[in-house]
Amino acid sequence: MNFLHCDHNEQYLTLHDCITTRAYLEDGKLGFEFSDGFWVSPDHPESNLSALVRTDFSKVEYTLKDGKDYDVSIYVFDVSVSGKITGAMWELQELLDNINSGKCKLEFIYQYTDFRSRMVECMLHTDEEPYHQTCIIKISAPEVSYYWNNLRADRPW
Repeated sequence: MNFLHCDHNEQYLTLHDCITTRAYLEDGKLGFEFSDGFWVSPDHPESNLSALVRTDFSKVEYTLKDGKDYDVSIYVFDVSVSGKITGAMWELQELLDNINSGKCKLEFIYQYTDFRSRMVECMLHTDEEPYHQTCIIKISAPEVSYYWNNLRADRPW
């Protein structure tokens, strides 16, 4: 799919509270698609709106440092009934399979960046217990690309 807009500057874009509907690793890029879009600030050069709004269908692609799955580390945490926190490391393919099969939805919460990597705090939502799990994804990617077509004035923050 071709998009009208592509931005590599994250200054005016956020994935906060956005849920991915498909994820992939293709051509050295880790991609996440959002049927309900992501957020664009009114300060973005492409926006003539006065509010933070969602885009229409969109995607985000992280250009991985070496283009391989080892550029991505995934940690998933569970909290037991007694309050004990346990964690497990997932393989990238496991996360992709769970998202694409509909077994879980990945909601982006916060993203921390430096010049070559990102740490993304997420929530995994499932229809079975534990229903919600915290997920931390460390992505070694010097570049990220945000793609979308239109801003949705009817979807302000």
